[in-house]
Amino acid sequence: MRVVLFISGLAGLAASLAGPAAAQTDYEAADRARYQACLERIGTDPENAYEDALAWRYESGGWPARHCEARALIALGEAGEGAARLEAVASAPDTSDQWVKVLLFAEAGEAWMTAGQPEDSRRAYTEALEYNNESAPLWLGRARGAAEQAMWAAAEADASAAIRQDSTLGEAYTIRAQARLELGDLDGAQRDMEQARQIDPADIDALLVRGRINEARRTGG
Repeated sequence: MRVVLFISGLAGLAASLAGPAAAQTDYEAADRARYQACLERIGTDPENAYEDALAWRYESGGWPARHCEARALIALGEAGEGAARLEAVASAPDTSDQWVKVLLFAEAGEAWMTAGQPEDSRRAYTEALEYNNESAPLWLGRARGAAEQAMWAAAEADASAAIRQDSTLGEAYTIRAQARLELGDLDGAQRDMEQARQIDPADIDALLVRGRINEARRTGG
């Protein structure tokens, strides 16, 4: 399964700071501007964004400085270390807002997948779901982690939960199709594969699952 980045720290948290949730934080406008500037710099100059975040953290920048630092590390190719730091920020006492915790744990789950550690990714998404169990992307992220570990019953359950929250997620149908195929439910796999292709006819993963379903029917496997 390909990894689809469903959440971006730069776009996600920075956008949230400009929205209603930002009014609930106790950070001054200057701090919010510095935070957004730090996140934006990651896209063009991650090394200096990291240095800026590090300096800000030592100036008592709080969780926004540590978050930017972790995201910069990921951009610099240190996905595992960045993921661990994101989880640490999410669990820290000064990270009190629920919406921030959800985003940080979700970003950690994404980063763990990038680092090739699906078991840690699944754990991080599970933490995020503790704060919001009605998020389709969170269930989808956890389903990816299960599929990468060949935990097919768990992948089917998580993909089903994602679909219940958002029936337009083609990837959730693809993951569930693969899980049902592995579990021997060819008819269910067929239905899910067809739904995934209806949502996205160019979905390569769905096409691969279709080929495996056809082969299983041909061989009686």
